[in-house]
Formats: sequence, C-alpha cells, structure tokens
Amino acid sequence: MVIVPGGRGLESPFVGDAESTRIRIQRAAAETFVPHALDAVTVSLVPSRLDTAAAAFADTILAQGSRGGSAIESYATEQILLELTGSLLLDHCGVSWHSTSVTSVLRDQAMAVIAQRCADRELNPEAVAKAVQSSLRRVQAAFAEVGNSIAAEIRRQRGRLACTLLTDARYDVLSVQQIAEQTGFGTTAALRRALDELYGCGPTDLRERRSPN
Repeated sequence: MVIVPGGRGLESPFVGDAESTRIRIQRAAAETFVPHALDAVTVSLVPSRLDTAAAAFADTILAQGSRGGSAIESYATEQILLELTGSLLLDHCGVSWHSTSVTSVLRDQAMAVIAQRCADRELNPEAVAKAVQSSLRRVQAAFAEVGNSIAAEIRRQRGRLACTLLTDARYDVLSVQQIAEQTGFGTTAALRRALDELYGCGPTDLRERRSPN
C-alpha cells in the first residue's frame, strides 16, 4: 500500500517484478478524510483486511472494463470506491499526526466521522459525539476552539460533496433533488442555502460555471 500525495512521480520502493492497482482521487476529496496528513509518501508493507477488500473491489471494476452499466450504477460504484479509499487513508495515515492536544485529537476524530458520514441524513452533532465516544459538550467545545461548530462542519462537508457532483458532467443524470438526497441535505432548499453560504451561488450556477471537459 503506497499513498502518494498530489499524484507526483514515485520510484517503486520494491525490488523485483510486481503488479499494482492504482486508485487516484482528488486531493480535496482526500483531505475530507485525512485533513493535513498528506504531506509525505506513506508505505505500508503489510496489507490489512481493508487493503485486501479494497483491492479486490477495484480489480473487479477494472476487469469489467467499459462494459455496460447505467450512469446511476457508475455513480454508485465511484461513491463506493471513494469511501473505500477514504477508509484506507484513515487506516494508514490516521487523523491526528499533527495534533498537539487532547482537544485537537478529539476534533480531528469528529471531523473524520463527519467526512465519512456526511451523506447520511441522520448525522447530527449528537451522532458525531456518540461516534467519537465523547460528550456533545466536549466535542462542541473542541470545534468552538477554532471558531467552528459541529453542525457547520457537517453542512460544509455536505456542501463540498454536492459541489463535487454538480461540477462533474458524469452526474448530470442526477436531478438537484437527487443530489440533495445523496449528499444528506434531504431538500433542495437546504442544499441551496448551504451552497449559497459556501460558494455564493446555487446548484444550477455551479453546473453552468464548471470548466468544459
């Protein structure tokens, strides 16, 4: 398992012939899982069960090539692969490399939970606190320390995910309502408010402003 920040070139650290499967995701997407922990190449020589499962899934998708499949199926597959890759990053890089206090470690753990589960409509501050096995008050204080809040971070992560889908032509098959549902907002009104707060525009504007492929 070799994690290369920024996709820069890297000579193989292994000797002899070998096969490898490469998964590339945008740095912005990676940093929603592992904030501030992607500054150096990471090599893990012993594969975990998660490594093996992710590799098997990726190899299966590659073996299918460009055969059939609807846009919805392609979208679902990419989302699963993104979640798997994010889990690998969390497993190998961790979220607290650069943390210097108990509070910052707690905040990083909570942010990792939000990054993984932001598309879940049931995710709220109470659920985040439960996931990191802490009190809601302590987690709220950890976010307040950096001028943030749990609810605001959930909204931000959902907004970033929605922006990713809206600016990728492959997901034009999804209506704005479907994107609102897929990203945890539930309603188009909630999606529009979040996008306006984050990007100063609505979902239609984001689609129209994207760079042509």
